[in-house]
Amino acid sequence: MLTIDLTAVPVCLGIYTVQGVPHKSMPPRMRFLHPDAAAAFTKIAPWAVVSDMFRSPESSLQAVREGRGARSPGYSAHNYGLAIDVDIPLSMKNLGVKTKQAFDGEMAQHGFYCHRRDHVIAFEAWHFNYLGVNAAVAGALTSDEVEAKIVTLYGKFLRPDEHTCQRMLAKLKLYDGEIDGLIGPRSREAIRAFERTWGLNVDGVLDAKTRRTLAYVTCERRVTL
Repeated sequence: MLTIDLTAVPVCLGIYTVQGVPHKSMPPRMRFLHPDAAAAFTKIAPWAVVSDMFRSPESSLQAVREGRGARSPGYSAHNYGLAIDVDIPLSMKNLGVKTKQAFDGEMAQHGFYCHRRDHVIAFEAWHFNYLGVNAAVAGALTSDEVEAKIVTLYGKFLRPDEHTCQRMLAKLKLYDGEIDGLIGPRSREAIRAFERTWGLNVDGVLDAKTRRTLAYVTCERRVTL
């Protein structure tokens, strides 16, 4: 089963904004990052105004349905504590820089890379993935690099076999048959029920996306303080 390592970020770090209005703290359900990202975040917390961190599968699905997120549950860097969304104007003001390029450079020094690499303040300019200091980013977006990092950390658990998928479906109370690795009618009905819930193609087939979503939805979270 997939286990995701997270570190709880103290309430004093960062500022949560709702529709541009700063709040004193981010909701507890969001204050988690991968341990390496959390350590890096402490260095930028004095000036970074943060609007999003960790997302549960439910919040990722809601974001996709509302057009606020492009990555479905199990595919977003937010799901693994590897991303933050930053209020760019306020953070640039706090840091004392005039250009987005200078801001992106400062973020990169701490291992956070803007999803879009053109230094333009436009869609997704607020989204930063934690890839580590001196990470190589080849394309116009960080999509490939963050996916590679997720796969490096958790890849073998994102492709569960049939036995494991049946156990996961049973954990979700969708399947009560034998855990035999044989995908028969009862298993397929359970898979279809899962696919309907999570916005997947409803065909009862354990394709790569269904397996990965199932692995993420049923994962354990190992939290350190």
